[in-house]
Amino acid sequence: MRRHTSKKNGFLRALLITALVLIAAAAAFGVATAVKYRASAKSAGKAVIEQPPVLSADKEVPIGENIRVTATIRIPWGRRPVAFDALPGKGAQLAGAPEFVRESINWGSTLWRFSAVIHAYRSGLIEPGTMTAVLEGGAERKQELSMSLPGFTAKALPVSDREELVTAGKIEESGGTAGRSKLLIALIAVIAAAGILFVLLRSRKARKQAPPPWTVALDTIGHIRSDLHNGRANAASAIVSLTDVIRAYLESRFHLRVEHQTTREFLDDIRRGGPLDAKQSSFLKEFLNSADMVKFARAPADVMLFDEAATRAETLVRETAVPEAEQGKEVSK
Repeated sequence: MRRHTSKKNGFLRALLITALVLIAAAAAFGVATAVKYRASAKSAGKAVIEQPPVLSADKEVPIGENIRVTATIRIPWGRRPVAFDALPGKGAQLAGAPEFVRESINWGSTLWRFSAVIHAYRSGLIEPGTMTAVLEGGAERKQELSMSLPGFTAKALPVSDREELVTAGKIEESGGTAGRSKLLIALIAVIAAAGILFVLLRSRKARKQAPPPWTVALDTIGHIRSDLHNGRANAASAIVSLTDVIRAYLESRFHLRVEHQTTREFLDDIRRGGPLDAKQSSFLKEFLNSADMVKFARAPADVMLFDEAATRAETLVRETAVPEAEQGKEVSK
């Protein structure tokens, strides 16, 4: 009995020691992982292209048939992809939005797969294109990786398996009856053409007027914000697009002619025309100057900066829009 109890106690003791060792090992691994992640996130290490872009097919691809281009990038811990774009070569186009997904997690880095679907719209040699991935994080905060999208050859779709074209047989004429039939067909064709012309003229008169510039501006700002938050655009390009929308709106709203003006000339023209109050003019000057820094001096931009500017831009558009009761007068000018 004592021997049985001793064996049982020994087994329990060994089981407890094993559990403690496993817990200690898990804790040590967790601490080591946290230290490694923190060090990697603060380091200057950069992402590298693990596998350059490759095509699922590259020879004699039928026109319009989708092929996939895939690349793999190894990204250090503490960094993540925020945008990805693919630009096929001349003769091809995207079939849907490019995408990226995490493939695996390794010690100190993760593998991400970047892919896009393209197809040719003409036959012959399709020139190489480009793929660009934008990453955020690390000591440098932002990294942009450009890759060459391979070219390929496309072939035209077959028209027919037969070498000779099939033509209709000759219709035997039946004297006066055939002549009357031709006259009737011609008369029907003239009546149909006149009816189509009448319908087109009526529809042109009844066509709705283009939406007012403030509606176009608000809708466009909403699309830019959606593209940014869904990863289809980065903060810098979104801010530049927002400046174009604001300029286009003010030009259309106040009937300005400033297509080729600099930011300073544009602001001077707005100030002389006097359509904005002091608060609106101050925001416009501050935002356009900041956008020029992003566009020309490559100053850093982030999503928070865009969201704040977009909200104030929407307020500016709403405040300067024509009231609904006066919109008919504004359109008639």
